[in-house]
Amino acid sequence: MTMVSSELLLGLAQNIGLFAVVAVVFLQIRSRAAGWPAPLANVLLGLMFGGVAVLGMADPVRVAPGLFIDARNVIVGLAGPFGGPLAGGAAAAVSGAFRVWMGGPGAVAGVTSLAGAGLIGVLVAAAARRSGRFGNAHLTALALLVTVMAPFSFLLLPPDMARRLMDTALVPLSLGNLFGTLALGTFLRKEQERLDLQIALTESQRRFTATVANLPGGVYQRVLGADGRLRFPYCSPGFFQVMGLPPTERVTMEALSRILHPDDRPRVYASIHASAETLAPWNLEYRIVRSDGEIRWISASSRAVRRDNGDIVWDGIVTDVTEAKRNEQALIQARLDAEAASRAKAEFLATMSHEMRTPLNGILGFASLLLDEDLTPRQNHHARLVRDAGRSLLTVIEDVLDFSRIEAGRLVLNDTPFAIRDLIANCAAVLRLEAEAKGLTLHAAVAPDVPDWLSGDPDRLRQVVLNLLANAVKFTEHGGIGLTIVKNADTPAGPHLTISVTDTGIGIPPDRQGQLFQRFSQIDRSRGGTGLGLAISRRLVEMMGGTVGVQSQAGVGSTFWLSLVLPESAPPVRGRAPCAADLLIRLRRPLRILLAEDLAMNRELTVAMLLGAGHRVDTVVNGRQAVEAVQRGVYDLVLMDVHMPEMDGHAATRAIRALPPPVGAIPILAMSASALPDEVRRCHDAGMNGHIAKPVDRAVMLDAIDHAVGDHAAGDHAAGDPVRHGPAPAVPMAAMGGSAVSRTVAEPIPLRQPLDPAMLRQLADEVGEDACAGLAAVFLDELPRRTSHLRAGGSSTGVAAEAQALIAPSARLGLVRLASACRALCAALRAGRRDEAAGLVASVLDAAEEGAWALREALPADRAEALSKSLAKDIVRTP
Repeated sequence: MTMVSSELLLGLAQNIGLFAVVAVVFLQIRSRAAGWPAPLANVLLGLMFGGVAVLGMADPVRVAPGLFIDARNVIVGLAGPFGGPLAGGAAAAVSGAFRVWMGGPGAVAGVTSLAGAGLIGVLVAAAARRSGRFGNAHLTALALLVTVMAPFSFLLLPPDMARRLMDTALVPLSLGNLFGTLALGTFLRKEQERLDLQIALTESQRRFTATVANLPGGVYQRVLGADGRLRFPYCSPGFFQVMGLPPTERVTMEALSRILHPDDRPRVYASIHASAETLAPWNLEYRIVRSDGEIRWISASSRAVRRDNGDIVWDGIVTDVTEAKRNEQALIQARLDAEAASRAKAEFLATMSHEMRTPLNGILGFASLLLDEDLTPRQNHHARLVRDAGRSLLTVIEDVLDFSRIEAGRLVLNDTPFAIRDLIANCAAVLRLEAEAKGLTLHAAVAPDVPDWLSGDPDRLRQVVLNLLANAVKFTEHGGIGLTIVKNADTPAGPHLTISVTDTGIGIPPDRQGQLFQRFSQIDRSRGGTGLGLAISRRLVEMMGGTVGVQSQAGVGSTFWLSLVLPESAPPVRGRAPCAADLLIRLRRPLRILLAEDLAMNRELTVAMLLGAGHRVDTVVNGRQAVEAVQRGVYDLVLMDVHMPEMDGHAATRAIRALPPPVGAIPILAMSASALPDEVRRCHDAGMNGHIAKPVDRAVMLDAIDHAVGDHAAGDHAAGDPVRHGPAPAVPMAAMGGSAVSRTVAEPIPLRQPLDPAMLRQLADEVGEDACAGLAAVFLDELPRRTSHLRAGGSSTGVAAEAQALIAPSARLGLVRLASACRALCAALRAGRRDEAAGLVASVLDAAEEGAWALREALPADRAEALSKSLAKDIVRTP
């Protein structure tokens, strides 16, 4: 029995081995049909498995006379896992058909066994697909199920044949099915994995080749062996193209050395060795010389890795960056050219500013001096025309300089507290007379929820609002103009405000609105202007972090608006910021001043202004003489022109600062027709205490002198003091004197009360109630004379003197609105803004009338007659 069983097993193994050979041949065929449709390939695979089963049935293993077994169930069962449901069905159908054709008493049992094996294979394959792969567990389950299923087909045989098979073939058949399925399945699975791996490798190589072919350069692998030799196992076709090498040439370091630029060769070698030592990435740009003599720039980038055998491998890419290098050099040159152009522009603007301001200084200065003299009405008219024409030209220069500063990024915004209601009221007052002269109404209003005090740059904000208002007046012939400010929302940074200027003017067509805020753009050139006002306004608002826009309809009117966030601020602290209570009457003491100026006209003009203020003046014509003069004489201050022959103002200032004190510490104010920030900074760096821009405004110059001398006397003129560009900005004085004052709503714009009771009480506490009442009485006695002079007009100097005389006493008595209006009027006159000053005079007169009434109501009648005329003159004296 043992020998028979061994023969049975040997025959069965031969049968299965035949099947394996056929299966391997099929797998080779399948590998060549990888591009076929999947259903067709699976059906062909099933037919092949079925054919192999037919071959097994054609040469079965004899186990007894008339009894044969084979490995048909093994082959059919494996068709499903390795070919899918179609393959399993096809294999069962082919082998079953052959078994039916063979006939005999075991045909039904044979067909049933084949169908069961095919179904088991399909089910196990479905389970394997759900788990992701056909693994050992699935193969074992398949082998066990096929082995267990086969004996059940004996039930369909005749009883005597079934008994004989159970006695003689059960064990060999079961062992054959079990081990045959495991052995052949393992073999097929390995072959399948190998085939899948080969297909994946082929696809990977195809993708790699396609990717390398599409790269804008070449891919390479460089290996530094233990023997110190550099080899290039792989170089893509793009590598040869980039390096200019023939595709058939073997790449070696010697071949590459021949094309390396001689100047770059040592650097390339050194960088390779450095990367090999540190295993740092190798990134380098170098030049090569091609066979035709053309020099190309190459960028190489790779990563260094050390292998287990000690070799160092770089896998990297090379690209031709010649065009990028040329563009880089062009950009560098363009940047250098742009910087040179910017410097030339700045120098040109400085030169033009100096050359234009210098004659304007004489024109405006002597025109002002003429207007202070007794002229005939015709002469006075002509002098005013000369002065106004000069101021118009100065406005154009200032616009151009402002725009150039903004474009160069050299305009710096200030951040100071200011009263927004005063700013809006002053802007409206400036343009009200011009609007009324054209028959227009001009209304201004501030929403009640807008804070009284904000923080920002009031001068630049005023510049924007005045520009919008001036344009509205210019382009409106009938109707009116409205200036409003509302609060949109509260933000963490402060209230979000919108300032709007609405007019009933000519309007702007939609196709022209996009050009409004561009430089040198004008809707109607016949109305004059430089075309820079709106462009400057837009840039200023953007610097403040806001936006500006317009809504307009042709023939109906326009609304220009600006929207920005301004932090809310507390009123300036008394005694620190310039508030009304601090503005006491200050007598101007005569000073001995040294003037260094090379132009005779400017010397004559400046000397006349200084002598008229009671100062003594000595003059020199260059910086060298100025240095010698301060060592010979005793001066309170030096006015130093910047541009002079032999030694300019900067060098002269540095020479004076090098002298021992007190001469080396004398206050020095620069006088220059260049008002650009760079020039002001150079004056500061040279050691000057301040800067006065030409054309020189007499009041500005005298204030700057008083300030510099006062700081020097108090020991406050340290080198770090900021350079002053001119007069201090006209900060509104109202409500700057202490505790908050309740606001009343007045038309056309809400302002604070004309009288601050807290300031009046403080004065009474300081000097006594009787003295306070006497001061108020004298002030009320002098006020009508002052206001009549203001109403009559006259020279700018006279109007400024009257307004200046009212500031200190009105502020001391708590008349904050009057003090604020007078300060604004003085600031406008100092800056030469005659049209603005005309509107502010009306504001001063209104504030004086309301203030006088409020002061009379606040004082007891029996204490209003207690002061002498001499005291009254001391209080109202013009500084």
